[in-house]
Amino acid sequence: MRIVVVEDEAPIRNGMSRLLQKINSEYELAGTADNGLQGLELIERVKPDLVILDIHMPDMDGLTMLAKVREKGISCKAIVLSAYSDFSYAKIAIELGIENYLLKPIKIPELKRALEQVEKTIIEEQSKEEFFTLENIFYRSVTGQFISDRQTDITLEKHFRIMPDEEIVVFLVKLSGCYPVYHDTVRSLLEETGIHNGTFSSCLLEFEDKEGIIMLLYKMDDQDELRQYFQKAVMPMLCGQVKGSFAAVWRACEGLAGVNPALENMREDLEWNLVLGREVLISRERIGQAEAVPVKYPVEIETQARQAIVSNHREEFDACTKRLREYFLADVHFPKEIKEACIRYCMAIYHTAKEAGKVSEDTSAQDIMNLITQAYTWEQIGKAYGLFYKSLRFQREEEATSLMVQRAGQLMQEYYNQGITLEEIARKLCVSEEYLSAQFKKETGKTFTETIRGYRIEKVKELLLQTTLKLNQIADLAGYTDPKYMSKVFKDEVGVTPAEYRKLNN
Repeated sequence: MRIVVVEDEAPIRNGMSRLLQKINSEYELAGTADNGLQGLELIERVKPDLVILDIHMPDMDGLTMLAKVREKGISCKAIVLSAYSDFSYAKIAIELGIENYLLKPIKIPELKRALEQVEKTIIEEQSKEEFFTLENIFYRSVTGQFISDRQTDITLEKHFRIMPDEEIVVFLVKLSGCYPVYHDTVRSLLEETGIHNGTFSSCLLEFEDKEGIIMLLYKMDDQDELRQYFQKAVMPMLCGQVKGSFAAVWRACEGLAGVNPALENMREDLEWNLVLGREVLISRERIGQAEAVPVKYPVEIETQARQAIVSNHREEFDACTKRLREYFLADVHFPKEIKEACIRYCMAIYHTAKEAGKVSEDTSAQDIMNLITQAYTWEQIGKAYGLFYKSLRFQREEEATSLMVQRAGQLMQEYYNQGITLEEIARKLCVSEEYLSAQFKKETGKTFTETIRGYRIEKVKELLLQTTLKLNQIADLAGYTDPKYMSKVFKDEVGVTPAEYRKLNN
């Protein structure tokens, strides 16, 4: 607390200086004066927090000096020292807004209490002033802490001329993944726009954790004209300066209480960046002009990508993802449907890769889905696919073929008794029936039919020896629809009929 002492009696003046340090070493004596004229000049120059003054002084008395201080708009606190208990003096002092009226001789405990009370009042007022700064008010409106009540409305109108129903525009700039690089550039551009345009007032707030900058615009001449100005003049500058992932949204609301709800709705508007592109200022008006059509899922691209995974063609796989984006941008679609289709595509590829044994254990399908769900730029969707790409294990051709044949063998062993066909297995592995048949025969030395028959014969043998089931029951469990046909195949392979085999081995 910075203090000025104005007292014509030197012993009291000097003693007060020493006493202040004794009461609290953090009190700063900003200066002393021995009359009202000097005191007024000193107070104007140093702007203290507190003036301790005597009433009767030469040239100008203390109360006259204090009246002139108030006239000049200097809001320092005041404690009056006086040897007179005359009520008329006290009344004038009170009217001039003093903090305390102490009679001489000064008692240290009284002075200490008076100083502590002044300091407490100053701290409370400073806190209140900080609380009611425009930036703090706007920050609370953005974060949902703003409460519109009569006192707040009066304060806003009195100090900032902002009415309760003031039209506010929220201009949001999102810098996903490139906020540290470009946030200073964006802020400077927006500050320059606010200074030079002259048709609105604004406040800028930065949110590093959200990778966003919010510009709140108010006292606008014409909101529609201003939006068009931002689209035609501000957006090209921002797009030219920001080389990373970028999106901008515009939404108007009524009053500061409407800012946070508007921001919540803007999160959904952000997704339109996928459709409209980074150069477009996304607004309710612009979205309303978009004639979106439902997404028709690109099954053909998905099939090509799945085949590329199984066939180990990394370049073709990357090309499929590029074609997917081009497919969605060929027409105007609802962004939610685009993201749903992207998730479907990614999950189809994921499951195919997992079937083929090409996905690392530490890759979570849920992580990929979450990234796409939260995306509002193609760069973010690309990041989700990038996470997926890293998890894929593209083997050398001979390794990839072996994995395919191994998986085919596993499927045969798992479903031989359910009548699975070569065509069904090839479809599961996203390869042609001919290619699978040739590779299987090349690596195992057996055809699909021979392998399936082997599994079934082994199952028949097991059931003949370990159960008392009838032949029609055994045929059904081994995957044969006709017990007579089963007996014929069994005899061709084993050399005896099923009944003879059971009799010979029991």
